[in-house]
Amino acid sequence: MTPPARGGKPRLPSQNAPAARTGHAAQIPPARAAALEALSRIFPGRGAAGRAMDLQAALDAVLAGRGMDPRDTALAAELVYGHARLRGRTEFLLSRFLKNPAGLPPPVFAALSLAAHEILHLDRIPAYASVDWAVCRIKALSGARLAGVANAVLRRLADEAARVSDIQCCHTPGVDRTTLLARYYSCPAWIVRMWRETYGDAATERFLAAQAAAPPLGLRVNARRPGARELFGRLAGLPGTILAAFPTLALAPGTDLASGGFDLADALARGLVSRQSAAAQRVLADLEPDGWPGPVYDACAGRGGKTAHLLETTDHAVWAADVHRGRLKALGRELARLGLPDIPVFAASGLSAPLGRKPGTILLDAPCSGLGVLARRPDAKWKRTPDDVAALIRLQDSLVRAAYDAVAPGGLVAYVTCTLSPGENQALVDRFLTETPGAGRTARLDPDPASPLGEFFFAAAIRKAG
Repeated sequence: MTPPARGGKPRLPSQNAPAARTGHAAQIPPARAAALEALSRIFPGRGAAGRAMDLQAALDAVLAGRGMDPRDTALAAELVYGHARLRGRTEFLLSRFLKNPAGLPPPVFAALSLAAHEILHLDRIPAYASVDWAVCRIKALSGARLAGVANAVLRRLADEAARVSDIQCCHTPGVDRTTLLARYYSCPAWIVRMWRETYGDAATERFLAAQAAAPPLGLRVNARRPGARELFGRLAGLPGTILAAFPTLALAPGTDLASGGFDLADALARGLVSRQSAAAQRVLADLEPDGWPGPVYDACAGRGGKTAHLLETTDHAVWAADVHRGRLKALGRELARLGLPDIPVFAASGLSAPLGRKPGTILLDAPCSGLGVLARRPDAKWKRTPDDVAALIRLQDSLVRAAYDAVAPGGLVAYVTCTLSPGENQALVDRFLTETPGAGRTARLDPDPASPLGEFFFAAAIRKAG
């Protein structure tokens, strides 16, 4: 599978035309300035001061207080997410025209890379505009010589932009299949290799294509509010609806909600809907929580997406905990926004539940490598390592064992991850079942490569002996 073919770029002026505007009046456009600043925080590079930030946190920090036009804010977000998704392909194609990419000053290479991303992957921006701002930026950073190099390289890249829809654009003599897939789909080779070994080539290409594209917009209609079904029906009828299964909606990226008379910001403020990955909603629904023994203890609740989902769609008493107090404060605000009742909340590790009464079900939405939700968290693939996965497997194993010990006899441990790493998923559950007399699996949900939702989850329900 390959991402959809892109449209052709407007051709650049001839090489004899002026390369770009220069001088103090030529300032970098605000969306590009914000995107470059955010990317420098997300991928600080060797020798840079400070730790790498998560993508959304970096973007929020950069955009805060800038007072940018909403269109520039939207473009900055699109650039940051898009570049993070496709930086592997972009930088491979860019580097073919550079003698020594690693020798360029990092800010120069960053500007080249972002402009190359625009040229290769954004149809709405004419190539000459991308060349113009990048050349001006690089001239201000490093002078006319490197600006001239940037002008020539980006022009050559623009001439080949139409080829990016074909995987052969990343082919070189003697390249192996894993490397070719890693280049084209912009994903580290160790992840590609793991997926090929686990899922096979056809499924791997589906997973890779999904993580290289923007995910659908996931919405959850608040089933506790009057008129929820009517609101759901209105949204389900919008063009671009990918999935509609009450209360879950998945809408194609870029769907114009306002065209249907729907004000998303207002609906969020009034607690009528929540933003939540449709794939995350479906994995919980497919575990059939209505039938779980209660009460339900959400042991790794985070900011409360699944906690709220349970409160809206079941009649269970729900308890929640997380090791991060800041997330628990956000959970409290979320429940208040949705008009949901106060519930018992604990600042506690999933390894040591501070409970006087054993819950009937423990939902363990476990910390994981996140390799199933790379479309939404694209920086993770560039930061994760095989050693990280090994450490997470050890933590997950401990969490499952602690949850099994803490749940009531005859109860359930509902184990969920958002990764495609088999050691964190089926292998971990199978090993636990083998080593735990009396434990049995009542459900297993494997990632479906054919899912249109762009994100992939694993789940298993483990029954404790009565």
